[in-house]
Amino acid sequence: MTEMQVDIEQQKQLAFYMDMLGHDILNSNQAVLGYLELILSTSITDKAVRKYVEKAVSHIRTSTILIENIKRLMAAREADPNSFKPADLMAAILRSERELRRHYPDKKVSLSISPRIDEAYVLGDSAAENLIFNLMVSIVGLDRNEEIELSLMLKEIDCGGRMCWSMTVEDPNARLPPAMKDKSIDAVYQQDGSTAVKMAGLLFVKMMAVSLGGDFDAHQLGKTEDEGSTFVLVLRKAGKP
Repeated sequence: MTEMQVDIEQQKQLAFYMDMLGHDILNSNQAVLGYLELILSTSITDKAVRKYVEKAVSHIRTSTILIENIKRLMAAREADPNSFKPADLMAAILRSERELRRHYPDKKVSLSISPRIDEAYVLGDSAAENLIFNLMVSIVGLDRNEEIELSLMLKEIDCGGRMCWSMTVEDPNARLPPAMKDKSIDAVYQQDGSTAVKMAGLLFVKMMAVSLGGDFDAHQLGKTEDEGSTFVLVLRKAGKP
């Protein structure tokens, strides 16, 4: 067996192991989430208890998303970027806004969109839709406030001769790790493993965006972390299906 064949076989074994492990963890998470939601459905009078249960629900859902993201990323990286079907960008944004309230029951999240575009499609199918939700979840996770106000701007841009949609999300209270002040996401990932673990959601967004032929980056709005952060996702423009 050649070295290349050994490498391919190892990759197949790793993919199988990740799929098996992910399946078991997802089942466990679903069971725990079911018990927590049963508790929330009862008439809990103690506000502190309810708050802790809501936080536990958010953590379980985040864990589930991380496992699912690994499987989605592996599938996307093996696919031809040109094989992806169009995804409705605005519909995905509005769906993500609704899902955020379910994902973070202990937070009040509002989203202002400018401009509201009737038709905006990107290549990526369900992978692009999921990517947008993951970005929103990651942003809210970086904001410690209970009331969160996000502003989102859409515009068409030229990406080296190919038209793309650029989605910029700003959060005046989202705090990026200090290591990201003067570095890109890629640089932090390569140089600071401890910080990279804390921003796994953003790293997924970056890798998935690149797999879909786009890009992603994040940086502070001002000179200090107290001035908030901005997140820019770029995806290839597609025609209406």
